[in-house]
Amino acid sequence: MHRIFLTICALFFYLFSCAHSGKARFHVIIDTDGAADDLRAICMLLSNREVETLAVTTSEGALTPTDAALKVTALLHHFYHEGIPVGVGRALNIKPPAWRQQSEHIFWGDVTDIATNVPTATDVIIQSIEEEDENVIMMCFGALTNLNDVLTIKPELKNRIERVIWYNSSANPLKGANYEADRASADKVLASGVRVEIVSGEGAQEIEIDAQYVDMIAQVDNAYSKMIVKTHSNGILKPVVESRHMKMWDDLAVVYLFAPQLFTVSNIHSNVSAHLSGSADKARQAKEITVKILAGKPDSESRVFYGFPDAPHLYAADVAPVMNGIIARHGRSEWRAGVLTNELHGHLGIYAIIGVKMGVRAREYFNIGLDDIRVVSYAGLQPPVSCMNDGLQVSTGGTLGHGLIGVAAGENIRPEATFTFKNKTLRLKLKAAYARQIRRDVEDAIRQHGNLTEPYWQQIRALAIKYWEEFDRHEMFEMTKD
Repeated sequence: MHRIFLTICALFFYLFSCAHSGKARFHVIIDTDGAADDLRAICMLLSNREVETLAVTTSEGALTPTDAALKVTALLHHFYHEGIPVGVGRALNIKPPAWRQQSEHIFWGDVTDIATNVPTATDVIIQSIEEEDENVIMMCFGALTNLNDVLTIKPELKNRIERVIWYNSSANPLKGANYEADRASADKVLASGVRVEIVSGEGAQEIEIDAQYVDMIAQVDNAYSKMIVKTHSNGILKPVVESRHMKMWDDLAVVYLFAPQLFTVSNIHSNVSAHLSGSADKARQAKEITVKILAGKPDSESRVFYGFPDAPHLYAADVAPVMNGIIARHGRSEWRAGVLTNELHGHLGIYAIIGVKMGVRAREYFNIGLDDIRVVSYAGLQPPVSCMNDGLQVSTGGTLGHGLIGVAAGENIRPEATFTFKNKTLRLKLKAAYARQIRRDVEDAIRQHGNLTEPYWQQIRALAIKYWEEFDRHEMFEMTKD
C-alpha cells in the first residue's frame, strides 16, 4: 500500500508540477454522443488549463446528434464558455441503445433559449483544425462518423491531426457500442493512416462510479466537479451509481491523455494501437488521476507565486474582510487579477476593477488561459475611464509588452472592448445601468469631499471595493459577437 501511495504521488508530480509557459499542452476537439460518461469526460477536459478545447461536436449514440448538441451547448453556457463552437453530426437513424432514455434525462444545463441553428460537425471540425496553429488531438467518445466525414471531404487534414484518442469497450477484436454505432466509418478511419489510440477498460472492471468516487470528486471546489456531483448524486443517475453498474468508460480516455503510463500498449496496425487500463493497481489509480485532472495545477495562472496569497492578514484592513466573499462569489482568477491590477494601478480604482471583470469574462467565454487573446480597448487614454486598460491587461495577459492590446484612436471614450481569439471576436460593453450608478456615486463623492481630495480618494477606494464585491461579471456587460 505504501508503494502504491508513493507511485500515485510520483504520478501527480510528473503530471502537474512541471514548469512551462502556461500555454495549453493539448489542443483538442471533443466528439460526444451525450452519455453520462461523456459528461464526466468533457467536464474533466474543460476544467484543466493543460487543455485547450477548440470545439465540441456530436455523433449518434446515447443521444441523437441534435439532442446531444442541445445538451452540450447548455453545458458550455452553464460554465460561461459560450465561445466554444458546437457542431451537430450526421444522423444515422440507428436503433437507440438501451440507455437512450436515461441519457435524455441527464441534466447538462438549462436548455431554455438555447439556439437550435447549430452548424454541422464537419464544418466545425474543419474550421477548428484549419484555424489552429498546433496539431489537434481528436477526443472521440462515440462513433467515428464525424471524423470519417471530415477525412472524406478533406483527406489532407489527417496531417493536422496529431492523433485520435477513441474509447471503445474492446480494442482487439473491435466490438462495443462506439464501434457498432457506425462500423463503416470506424473501419475507414482506422484504415486512413491517421494515428488512432484505442483506449479500453477491458482490464478495469473494478473502476466503478460509486458513491465513494463521487465523494472524492466533491472535494474539488470548482464548477466542473460540482456538475459531476450534482448529476451523479441526484435524478436518474443516482440509482445507477448506488447499484455500481456504471464504470469509468469514455472518461478513461481523458485519464489516458494525462497518464498514458497507466496503460498497457499493444500495436494492432502501423497506425492503430490499443491501450488497456493494465493491472488492477494501476486501474485503481485512475480515480485519483481523475480528481487531479479536475483540480488542475494549483494557481495555474501564476508564474512567480505557487499558490496566490489568500491569507487575510496579508491584505489591507478594508480588503481583508471582503476577500473570502469575493473569492467565493467571483472565483480565484478574478481575485488574483484584481489584486495585481490595483497594485500595478497605484490605487484601488473603479474602472480598473471594471477592466478586470471584463477581461476575466472574455477569457471565460473562450475558456482560455492568459496571453491567448487580442484586446482592443475603447476606454481611451484619459482617466478615469482609461484606468480600465490596466485591468484588461492583467486579467487577460494581453499586455503592451506582449503586443496583444491596443487602444482605439478617434473613438468615443467608453467602457467597452473587443477580444479576439482564433478569428472569433467578442465585444463587451458595460451596461448603461452600471455606468449610471458609477457616475452617480462618483458625483456624490465629489459633492461630499471635493474633487481629488484625500477624502475623495478614500471614497473612491471604498466604492471600488464595493463594486468588486457586488458587481457580477456575468450580468454587468452587454455581450455581442462581431
